[in-house]
Amino acid sequence: MVDLAMHMMDIVQNSIRANATKIDIGFLENKQDATLTFSVKDNGSGMAPETVAKLENPFFTTRTTRRVGLGVPFLKMSSRQAGGSLKIQSEPGAGTTIEAVYKTDNPDCLPLGDLGGYLVLLLIANPGIHFSFRYKIDESEFSLDTKELEEQGITELSKNEMAPAVKEYINENLKELYANRNRESYLC
Repeated sequence: MVDLAMHMMDIVQNSIRANATKIDIGFLENKQDATLTFSVKDNGSGMAPETVAKLENPFFTTRTTRRVGLGVPFLKMSSRQAGGSLKIQSEPGAGTTIEAVYKTDNPDCLPLGDLGGYLVLLLIANPGIHFSFRYKIDESEFSLDTKELEEQGITELSKNEMAPAVKEYINENLKELYANRNRESYLC
């Protein structure tokens, strides 16, 4: 994975395979601590402690279509290379939370990538799932919730050709967050 947007897509796909109907995606950046915490929380089927313990092994997967599972091991590797950590909490029937912390002042911190593009792809491909997305930098924040989009009449992005506008809306708001923080780009 070359950026955090790709990690987001991969981990969210795990939540979808676990039959989640609500997925919360978070990026919380703390300037004082020089950290970026990326998290995905779902209400999917969850996992037993024995399964959680095996997730960091690339030769373990619950999928039947292949014999390796690289998403979580790559997330762990990239967060640790950037001076951070990975934490996984899960309970059968109660969902899963994955949290990766990155040190933003570490040269190995991954760039964010196309968060808006990947997020819109997730929304288009999974119209029945309630997504919430939050990017917070210190006290400033941008959030997007599919329930709020529905209240505004934006239901299926692929059918009403709103996807490009929603992607632009996300990217413009992320850029504004960083402009308010006096940073040139939205990279770690």
